Amino acid sequence: MFLKNSARRFGNSIRVTPFLFARWSTHSLRLRLMFWYGSLLLLGLTCFALLMLLLVSNVINENTQGAVDSVTHVAMNNLYRSLSPQTPYWPASLKLDALDNYRSPGMTVEVFNQHGTMLYSSDLRSALDLDYTTWQRLTRSFKPTWYNTDVDGDQALVEISAIYPPQQQVHPSQSASRDMIGILLVAKSLHDVNTTLSSLQGLLVLTGAIILVLFLGCGWAVMGYTLRPLSDLVKMAGSIASDTARGKRVSHLNRRVRRPEGGDEMSQVVDAFNEMLNSIESSTAGQRRFIADASHELRAPLTTIQGNLAFLIRYIDEIPPTERRTMLADAHGETLRLASLVDELLLLARADASMGQPVVPTQPAPIVELDRALLKLVRQMRRRLEIEGTTLKIEIGGIEPVRVRGDEENIRRVMVILLDNAIKYTRTEEGKGEGKITVALQRLGKQAVLRVSDTGIGIESKDLPHIFERFYRADLARSREGTGLGLAIAQTLVEQLNGRITAESTPGEGSTFRVTLPLA
Repeated sequence: MFLKNSARRFGNSIRVTPFLFARWSTHSLRLRLMFWYGSLLLLGLTCFALLMLLLVSNVINENTQGAVDSVTHVAMNNLYRSLSPQTPYWPASLKLDALDNYRSPGMTVEVFNQHGTMLYSSDLRSALDLDYTTWQRLTRSFKPTWYNTDVDGDQALVEISAIYPPQQQVHPSQSASRDMIGILLVAKSLHDVNTTLSSLQGLLVLTGAIILVLFLGCGWAVMGYTLRPLSDLVKMAGSIASDTARGKRVSHLNRRVRRPEGGDEMSQVVDAFNEMLNSIESSTAGQRRFIADASHELRAPLTTIQGNLAFLIRYIDEIPPTERRTMLADAHGETLRLASLVDELLLLARADASMGQPVVPTQPAPIVELDRALLKLVRQMRRRLEIEGTTLKIEIGGIEPVRVRGDEENIRRVMVILLDNAIKYTRTEEGKGEGKITVALQRLGKQAVLRVSDTGIGIESKDLPHIFERFYRADLARSREGTGLGLAIAQTLVEQLNGRITAESTPGEGSTFRVTLPLA
């Protein structure tokens, strides 16, 4: 039964402890910090007060013992001048003139013979009691003995010294206990000492309480000032969340938490939060721009298809067959363009959905001979240019045997996008041109570098940082066909292959795109 009750109490304590921790964790961070700060401050003040009391008590006790020793030395010298060299040694009336003339306040001196009879007392109103145990301890030791007793209701420190015959005074340690002819008691009242220590204790307690209150008040204010950025951060996050829930425009994301001065951890938290807001604002604006651009790109072919079909349905009997075929061909072309655009959007959407998720490959990616795939694609592009009748040339600057890991179709799609862009922006708007495209592939350490250069219209410096954004089209490229998704798709596919794509360009002279992939 006892074991069951103990186990039940132990289980209840285990259940109560997390509850207490949970209740404690609901308090504000400022309050919890103040609790620990106040606890440590209280502990420090307590240790300081105890150490101070200990040091002062030791000093006062040493001074008190020194005063008693001085009186004992004076009384002993005066006493031996009054003793007779022969038995019974003691005079009929013992007087200690040095003590009677220079009596120290709070000090009591008594002399007893070997039979315990009091022979002298400096204060007859304050008699000291010498118990048998102390007497026995004194007879076993030739050194003075100290003990505490009560005198008139006050504590007193007493020193007991043995009195030996005058001829044995020089070497008392060589005498037997029966040769002791009396004892000398010197007592010092500890009333003043206890009063001083009590006053010191009260002063330390009062001072400690004042310091504790002042430091807690200052600490509360300092912590409030220090944690103010966190409070502003919480208010800002709550305000943004509330505005977002009410469906406000993206402009409410342009607010920022005021950064505190300095570079401490609080400033770093505020900087990280503001940077997160910048990213969210940029991402939200990008998403809205993406939706608007996608809607625009989808609306154009849909409008063409809808208009052609509506016209055919209404005037099908009146339209000549040749014109009907032309309108159907236009609708079919816009349908193909629409399908291609939807495929590109789906590819980007899948890439966004898989972004940030850990990839656990079940088996290594296949090895792709990049040099062979590039040469094959160059031959196909040259054949296409010959069929189109353009004088645009594709030259090979240097091809080294390179093998990489990845999906061959995705790698080929990246190269097709780069070559298509080079062809599109190198020839004139009429589809002709005498420009040149150079393709090169080489090894650099443990990486393969694919370079596609052209002598086309180039890219303005203000547009160069944005060319990989979705639906972004530079001013120089708006007159050419395209949706602005090609380079965004190329960057997404290259990043999936753990690679990197960069661009350099000079307006009017051409552009160079570099794709860096890890070697197999």
